Amino acid sequence: MTEMLAQIDAPDTRERKGFNCGIILRDGIVVQAAPIVGYMRRERWTRKRVRDYCQQKGWSVRVICQNRSEC
Repeated sequence: MTEMLAQIDAPDTRERKGFNCGIILRDGIVVQAAPIVGYMRRERWTRKRVRDYCQQKGWSVRVICQNRSEC
């Protein structure tokens, strides 16, 4: 089982204040998420879907660590 902590950074725009939050993926599926992106957990988004969505929104997403023993 692979577990990953990822950070999402959404910059300020004219329409919305920016934010920074985290998600946890287990075997490539979002299993925990900050409330602002809770829909990613509820809908069981894949790593690819998160990456594509963040790119489309102009947000950055990066892996902080894999497998909690490395964090």
